[in-house]
Amino acid sequence: MGLWAKLTQPVGLVFRSQEIAFAFTRYGLAGSLGALGWEAGKQGLRFVGVPAGKPQGFDAAFGRNLAVTFTKLGPTFIKLGQVLASRPDLVGEAVAEELRVLFDRVTPVSFSEIERILKREFGAKKYAKAFRAVDPESLASASISQTHKALLADGTPVILKVQKPGVDRRVRQDLQLLAGFVAPLDKVYPQLQLKMVFADFERATLAEIDYKQEAANIDKFRRNYRKIFSAANAVFPKYYPNLLTQHVIALEPMRGHSVGALKKGSTVARAAAEQSLAALFEQIFDHGFFHADPHAGNLFFQQDTGQVGFIDMGLVGQLQPTDKKRFLKVILAVLKRDRSKLARSLYDLGTPSKKTRYDAFEKDVDAMIDEHAGKGAQISLEKLVGQLLAVARKNGLYVPNRYVLLLRSCLVMEGVAKGLDPDISVARVATPIVARSLARSYNPLRFLQRKP
Repeated sequence: MGLWAKLTQPVGLVFRSQEIAFAFTRYGLAGSLGALGWEAGKQGLRFVGVPAGKPQGFDAAFGRNLAVTFTKLGPTFIKLGQVLASRPDLVGEAVAEELRVLFDRVTPVSFSEIERILKREFGAKKYAKAFRAVDPESLASASISQTHKALLADGTPVILKVQKPGVDRRVRQDLQLLAGFVAPLDKVYPQLQLKMVFADFERATLAEIDYKQEAANIDKFRRNYRKIFSAANAVFPKYYPNLLTQHVIALEPMRGHSVGALKKGSTVARAAAEQSLAALFEQIFDHGFFHADPHAGNLFFQQDTGQVGFIDMGLVGQLQPTDKKRFLKVILAVLKRDRSKLARSLYDLGTPSKKTRYDAFEKDVDAMIDEHAGKGAQISLEKLVGQLLAVARKNGLYVPNRYVLLLRSCLVMEGVAKGLDPDISVARVATPIVARSLARSYNPLRFLQRKP
């Protein structure tokens, strides 16, 4: 950070904090009250009547206006909203449902801004020499970055992923302000364990704005799939080291068909569904390093090889060997329908607080199982996970974000697979992989790798 930036940082934080406060007041609180028929004036708060349309509860109105607030405040808050959308145990199902709109495509910035960033990152001469052409129309746009097709000087097609202007500075500024906001709240509501939740969020967000880290993630995925016992069912894009900076990465286009474009129920779609699930489960149970955002837009199926191509490796999850063993115990308890082992293995995933009592936690898990007994295939896995996290929160048991990322990845991939093949059995695909993972954990040759 330069001298001028250091001198102006406090002023920037003050202005940004005022901007955040205004957005939450104007769009979050006022918007929610207005949707419920209340209006704030000189004489205070008064009821003026519910607007035309269906009546709605406060949670739904608040969630909808919170999504608007986060969108107005930019990338850090959009990412925060996406995290909260996957944590109904923290915000409630109604709020989480409304926040899921934040996963939609974001309006792209102009190409003139993108080109200015490319010239700044590479230097004007290198940019002119390296690229024959860059498509001015964005291929995709998210809260942090957008992508463009391009041709290298020799005609090689590439995909340029470019971080939007000001994102790095704004994200770091917002995280600093959020840390100051979370600290006192954590003391008032210790049962929510907000400090630990925020620490996980901060770590993941900072990693996602560094494309050198994304390149390192690609390297790690490639190494993992060179292990001698690893199935070669997944591929990852090549990146160009000479066209890599913290804010720009050049990638080879992924071959194959986007799984979202496959015809539901077709032979190809069913094969894609099974291979996608199998690849994610292997990443989780064998490698302990997995793609944490495997939605349909990030997956390509290569019909000729039967492989699944993964793109956008900015958001990943990582498990230590002890994490994998703990999660395997959960899966085995589910498969064996062992109530006591399920409660114990779930409890061991989390970090208990002073108020946590195991007997109360076990009782709540039993009640949840009883609620779903006999429903079989009609059970919503998403609802089950949400209830499980709610039970943990109720008992003051903090579930680390790496496990939440894992569960969310499984849910997203299950949704993709069911969209391709409604009859697919997640348990059927997962069971042999879990069994192999247990066997391999005792294999003396597990450190061997395929040659590059």
